[in-house]
Amino acid sequence: MRQIFLLLLPFILASFPKDFKFGVSTAAFQIEGAWLDDDKGLSQWDNLAHLPNYTKDGRAPDIAADSYHLYPEDIRLMHNAGIKHYRMSISWPRIVPEGRKGSEINTKAIDVYRNMFIQLKNAGITPYVTLYHWDFPATLFLQGYYLADKYLVDNFLYYANASFFYFGDLVKNWYTFNEPWCMSVLNDFNERDSDLKPYNYTHNVLLAHAKTVELFRKEYNKDKKGSISIVINTDMYYPKNASNQTDKEAAERALDFQLGWFGDPIFLGHYPARMKQRLKNRLPEFTPEQAQLLKDSSDTFALNHYTSYLCTDPKTPAQKGYYRDRNVETSKHENWGITDMGWPIVPEGIHDLITHISQRYNLKEKKIPIMITENGMANKEPSEKEALNDQPRIDYLKSYLGQVEKAVDEGMNVQGYFLWSLLDNFEWREGFTKRFGIVRVEFTDTPTRTEKASYYLSLIHISEPTRPLYISYAVFCLKKKKKKK
Repeated sequence: MRQIFLLLLPFILASFPKDFKFGVSTAAFQIEGAWLDDDKGLSQWDNLAHLPNYTKDGRAPDIAADSYHLYPEDIRLMHNAGIKHYRMSISWPRIVPEGRKGSEINTKAIDVYRNMFIQLKNAGITPYVTLYHWDFPATLFLQGYYLADKYLVDNFLYYANASFFYFGDLVKNWYTFNEPWCMSVLNDFNERDSDLKPYNYTHNVLLAHAKTVELFRKEYNKDKKGSISIVINTDMYYPKNASNQTDKEAAERALDFQLGWFGDPIFLGHYPARMKQRLKNRLPEFTPEQAQLLKDSSDTFALNHYTSYLCTDPKTPAQKGYYRDRNVETSKHENWGITDMGWPIVPEGIHDLITHISQRYNLKEKKIPIMITENGMANKEPSEKEALNDQPRIDYLKSYLGQVEKAVDEGMNVQGYFLWSLLDNFEWREGFTKRFGIVRVEFTDTPTRTEKASYYLSLIHISEPTRPLYISYAVFCLKKKKKKK
């Protein structure tokens, strides 16, 4: 037991505040499966994932982790680890199968989600619910109604209103959109549209966010006990040569074109000056009324962060679109490790990004907290044996959490950290080839779940170090020791 205690010691001695919110994250489309159950409508990703060779392994998430049916098992896993905060998403086409304003609400899905929230409450777990995590209703998508469409605001507001109405007594913490940068940039744009669509997409999403926040605050949060935000994803960017002015400007430009593109309108009421200068009339403008509605429309700075890059001017600039406009070449330092996604491992990046965000938007003085809503790594785990001893993930989490802790010690108003992810899941175009979970999922017709080492180790940091968790980890270590013999 002494060896086990020494192994756990770095996690137990954390100096996070007692009310710091540690939790885990998932997303509906990536884990729910049940793609045709209970009158669910199709999403655009249901259609895309079934195209030949669209995903790396040729598989679609028809079943995935089957969390639509197995959510009691997911709740048990969280409860046993002492996890008290769970960020998840609900499915727009599951709740509003046709997607559009005025169409039928799916009461079967409402009942399932309500039961899920009730079970979370009974387990002492607080839900943080994302309304949109990329599963856009296929009925709208196929008719040409996507993010740039003028009806996006009305259709999304109808879905959001239904969600607040049916779940508001059980859910107090909401997020409107997850990672709008990915929604706007990582698309299969037709080349003739790529100079315009990313910026039109973002503009419409920001307006939909602002109107949704207005609805929530006026109609569903009169007691001000709830919160609503948008989830912004950004990497941290450094100059390739810290003494080179061109590289410094490239790093600043990269931050403007990712962080600032969304953070500036929401916390300052306008787009970054660099973007206005470079894009001119291709960047839409907010009316004074829209800018006023958008400014301070996020109760927290919800941040998804995984990696960092070095920046310089490109030797061969892109010919068209967002990457030409940004005009930055990124690379990694030779001493940085990488995850199975190929993303550099740079723990200090999360500290420096927290500091930059806090200063850029004056968050401490405004008393706006930062919530790390996603952070984690894909680890190469070709078999269950490699998965159960996922030491690289433990090292990653320890190093990144250490940097978050450093930011808190320096006075940054960071109030929460959500690990991505509770479960191995469908990783979009990567299919099921990349594993982010602290719980192993075997993606069969009847998915099974097995706790990895990171589930026991890292969650000492994420939960209270209770006696049952010590025992669970001790049993895990003993099983490993017997196998070696």
